Amino acid sequence: MLILLLGILFFIQNQSQVTLQFALFPMENFKWFEISPTPLPLFVIILCPLFLGILIGGIGDLYQRFQIKRTLRQSQKTIQRLEKEIQSLRGPGLDQPSFPKKEG
Repeated sequence: MLILLLGILFFIQNQSQVTLQFALFPMENFKWFEISPTPLPLFVIILCPLFLGILIGGIGDLYQRFQIKRTLRQSQKTIQRLEKEIQSLRGPGLDQPSFPKKEG
């Protein structure tokens, strides 16, 4: 909450206009991509990259979570398959495992 409050105070105090201009390959006759000079408040210029970074980080995190879930599902299927294989190798009537379980 303190960081949010300090951020709001910073944005209220920094409303002066800043002019941004951007051109890719800025030559006289050839401007492939150009953003005309636009005055924007300073806090907007600071907030946009911040939100863009949060968005990119969030997308990367979601991608990583989906990969972990997929790996977990594959591992669980492998465990189930191996447990079925162990049961089939033990034969009927041998419900107890051949190794002692630890208690506690």
